[in-house]
Formats: sequence, C-alpha cells, structure tokens
Amino acid sequence: MPRRSRLPFRILAVSLLFSALGACSRVQIPVLEREDLFSLEYGKMEDQIELFLDGSAVTRKTRLAMRGGLFFVSSGYGNRIMEFTSFGDLLTLYFNANQNPRPVLLQSGDDELRTTNRRAYEYPFNVVGEVAVTGSNILLVEDQVPDRVAVFDEDLGVRLNRVVVRLDQNGNQIDYLGQEGIGGSFFPYIDEIYVTANDDIVVTTIAPPRKIVYWFTSDGTLLRRIELTPDTLPVPAEVGALPLLESVRPDYDLRRLYAKVNYYVRDQAGANESGTAVERLMSRVYWINIDDGSYEGFVDVPRNVKRDSVLGAFAEEEEFYYEFVGAASGEHLFLLSRESRQQSQLLILHTSGQVVRRRALDLDYDEIVMRDLHLSNNGILSALLANRNEVDIVWWRTDRLFEARAR
Repeated sequence: MPRRSRLPFRILAVSLLFSALGACSRVQIPVLEREDLFSLEYGKMEDQIELFLDGSAVTRKTRLAMRGGLFFVSSGYGNRIMEFTSFGDLLTLYFNANQNPRPVLLQSGDDELRTTNRRAYEYPFNVVGEVAVTGSNILLVEDQVPDRVAVFDEDLGVRLNRVVVRLDQNGNQIDYLGQEGIGGSFFPYIDEIYVTANDDIVVTTIAPPRKIVYWFTSDGTLLRRIELTPDTLPVPAEVGALPLLESVRPDYDLRRLYAKVNYYVRDQAGANESGTAVERLMSRVYWINIDDGSYEGFVDVPRNVKRDSVLGAFAEEEEFYYEFVGAASGEHLFLLSRESRQQSQLLILHTSGQVVRRRALDLDYDEIVMRDLHLSNNGILSALLANRNEVDIVWWRTDRLFEARAR
C-alpha cells in the first residue's frame, strides 16, 4: 500500500544519495498492454479450479508457472496441477484421485486404446504448493508430508514437512528432493521453487527469522545451502539503519542469488511501543556468491515518489515501494510498485544501475482477491489473477522491452 512520506529532512537527504535514479519522476510512463489469455471457472472439474472452499481466508497455495508458452497451475485445495496452452486448452492433469472426480476430457494414463495428446495422471498428493518446470520437462511440485512423519527441528525451531516431488512427462515419480538432495530430510516452509538456465533447481525456504536457500544441480545433488539471517545482512557504513530481508531470487544465467534488503530508521516521534523502525530509508538488491555466501555487489533501488498532478508542488509526496519480482536473463531485475487501486509500475533495472524500462501495468485491485506472478527465463511476466467469479491467466510481453539489449 502507498505510504505517506514523513521522513525528516536530514533523513530524506541521506536517502536521496542512494536513490537519485528516477526518484521523483514526473514523466508520464507508457502503459504496457496486458493480454488476457484465458479464464478458469471455480469448481472441481479437471479444467476448473478450487480456491474458496467455505468463503474463508485462503490458506492453501494456488500457483502459476509458465515455460515455453505453456501454463502450469497448481491448486492446493484441489491437490492437482493443470497444464494449459496459452488458449486455455487443458493438456495434462496430475491429480489426487481420492480428492478429484474422474477426468472426462482427458485420457487416463492406463488407457492405451485412445490416441490423444491430452493426458491425466494420478498421484497421491497430500497438499500441493509451489510448481516449476525444467527445460527437460520434469515437473517440480511442492508437497507436504503427513503429520505423522513430519519432524520438529530444534535448531531451526520449525516443523520440517515439505518435499519437492519430481515427476516425468508420463506422470511417474522420479524421486523427491529434501534438504540434502534426493531422498533427503524434509524442508521447512517452502517459499518458492526456481529453475535456472542449466536446469539447476533452487528452493527457497523460510524458518523465521532466517531464509534458507538450497541450490541443487539438475541431477538433484546439493550444490550449496545458504542461510540468511538478520545479523548477517550488510549495513551501509555511511548510514545508521536496520536491515530487513524482503526476498531472495536466483539469477537465471549465473550461479548467483539476489537479495532485496530494505533499510529502516527509527523515528522516535512515530515509533510504536516496541521501538521498532517505522520509516523506510532505502532499498538495495545485493548479489551473493553461492560458493561462499559472500556479498559481491549491489544496486540501489530507485525511489518512486510522486505528487498529485493537479495540486503539483502543493501536494504531499507519496512513496510507492517496489517489490522484487525476480531476475530474467541478462542480469535484468524486475520490480513492481503498486501506485493506485488500478495500476502498478514495472521497473526493469540492470545490475549496472541502469533503468532499462519503466512501464505502467493495469492491475485492478478492486477486483483482485488473490494474485500470483511468474517471471519466465526470457523475461515474460505472467499472472494468475483471482476475482470473485473466476481466475484469469494473463501476461505482459515484457521480454520485448529489452530483447534488443540482450542480443
């Protein structure tokens, strides 16, 4: 949500030192056209989706992944994964047969008499979560193990109950990945699953107050485990600020992690009872060497501060914060800032510090009750947008904004 800027002048001056790029742009940003690809109705059929079981808050994941123009939608409530074309044609279904009706539009895995490229495969998912696809078409699915086999980790202080199941194109389980690799101990809460250019698998997890990243080679061998804790985050020597790790994303081409860190200052006049920081000073995206976990460089995230265009200089400034969506090929960082109830600003930032593109994206938050974003390796931004009546699958061809630069 937008925040009213209440920083004292001395803090604002320091902040501007780190965010001179585009801090208070008054230039009208072009709108990037959104392409509405297809919609899914709510329901239990194989080409429908379950999201609100009883009208209460959403507690299970619904996720989107896109690769090669094909869309994979995971449904935690339905315990299934659906593969669609960009026209909304259902190609493949992976489903728990005890929780879903028998598919009528697809050929089952044991039906040898029918000839079709649409298939359905049974798998005993417990609680489906994140989903990703490798270049060799191996499906990666987060699943929870039953409570009876979950364990509590005394050192991390969390339950270990997640695995990453690997399924081949015929719906057969290859194996599962745990913390140590194939068949390893269960993960803590999985935040996201990524696949890099050479099919490395990156699993980011959360065990408060730390984030733990597991980087595997394509064959499931653990390459590196990196633990990020509040006391290990870098703090600029020239300012006194408290760091907070927002998100961690891998680079697509390089064996490198990006960590977006937000810095806060204590405002004694506006601090809450616990004395925690209430004003954001600046944000940086650092890159981390996965070989030794060292911070090798950073880029400052430009501030997005604006005034009402009608009132001009008499209007109070508003700051709109960027969230880190991900990194595409060529060291391009994608950041998104919600500026109103109908529109967000997309910022494509190169690690050199150059602002490659800014574009306005139409996102009607009056209608959206849940969303999930996916950034493909070549820089296409897709979204699953749920409203009260259906779920829309859309994309913005953001790859065309910097494809000339990448050549």
